[in-house]
Amino acid sequence: MTTRQVPSTLPVLIVIVMAVVSLVQLLAPGLIHPGLMLFLIGVVFLVLYFVNWIREPLTLVTGWLLAGFGLSFWAMSLPALAALSLPLILLGLGIAFVGIYVTSTLTEVEEIESRYWPLVPGALLLAMGVLLVLEGAIGRDRLWSVMVPLIPSAVAIWYLFEWRRGVEQAATE
Repeated sequence: MTTRQVPSTLPVLIVIVMAVVSLVQLLAPGLIHPGLMLFLIGVVFLVLYFVNWIREPLTLVTGWLLAGFGLSFWAMSLPALAALSLPLILLGLGIAFVGIYVTSTLTEVEEIESRYWPLVPGALLLAMGVLLVLEGAIGRDRLWSVMVPLIPSAVAIWYLFEWRRGVEQAATE
């Protein structure tokens, strides 16, 4: 006989506390930076996911995206990093998408596992962010245009590998 597990009310309480803290942030904007607030909310979603209180793919995706965007949004407000605002956003979101893929693969999320969709925007955002940072460091404009021929080349190479794998599978059957 299996015992029925009663759902915990703790995740609901945590989300309510996050809503109250967000309301305080809205009423007193100088209390905490909005980027840090988004980062903290994302981390809470990730913690809820990793401790198995809310084991839904939406929790994982929301947590990574809010944490990545929030951290980059906060970093933009630092005077030393203000000039790198666009690359920081791209890097933060790129890391978030790669984090979604890695976490879903390691924790075997059926809805995301073995699907490479998070890697596509993650790789593009990371590559564009790195190229924009390099543009600023080197002092050359339009270095990002290097990406334009690389994107169809990468897709063509991937397609050839998939085609070859399909041919090999057909030959063994």
